[in-house]
Amino acid sequence: MPSTPAQTVWRFADHDTVRTGEGLTWHRGLRRSRQWAVPGGDTSCEIDDDAVRGLLSADPLAVFAPAGPDAHTPLPGRTLDTPEALRQLDIRPSTGATLHRHLLDRVGAFTGNTTGSPRTPTPALRPADVRTSLLGTAQRHRAARITLDRTHGRIHARYAIAHTLHTHTYILTTP
Repeated sequence: MPSTPAQTVWRFADHDTVRTGEGLTWHRGLRRSRQWAVPGGDTSCEIDDDAVRGLLSADPLAVFAPAGPDAHTPLPGRTLDTPEALRQLDIRPSTGATLHRHLLDRVGAFTGNTTGSPRTPTPALRPADVRTSLLGTAQRHRAARITLDRTHGRIHARYAIAHTLHTHTYILTTP
């Protein structure tokens, strides 16, 4: 699963994962919502979001992989459907973002995949980079759906080219 190196994620969502340098994979929402646990691990060993942030900053080999949005459900958050809304987009208190992309083609859909295959993320985007990228996506793909999910600290963009569904998720980050 391609992902980003250690970073400071502003907010997490259930079904996100973190893999540590020792090989442990923590899943958010595995047993209880907003708690992190290791599959098959001790049921009493759950940690919270702050502990995961500490783990990401302390372990240089730890990687974060966000949950990809399901292709059969609407994108979460408030719709940004005009160029003016995109130009006025304010992602504060976040100071940047990491772009995670998923592609769902015919083969993936046929095999039952609903989120698509992840691609290598693009880290360290500035707010201006995010805004410019979203404006470009909206101009090139008129039917694109763009949403701001402030609850989980994400911006989603989804569009189709031929028989492939493209989903971009910008994970908002802080210093």
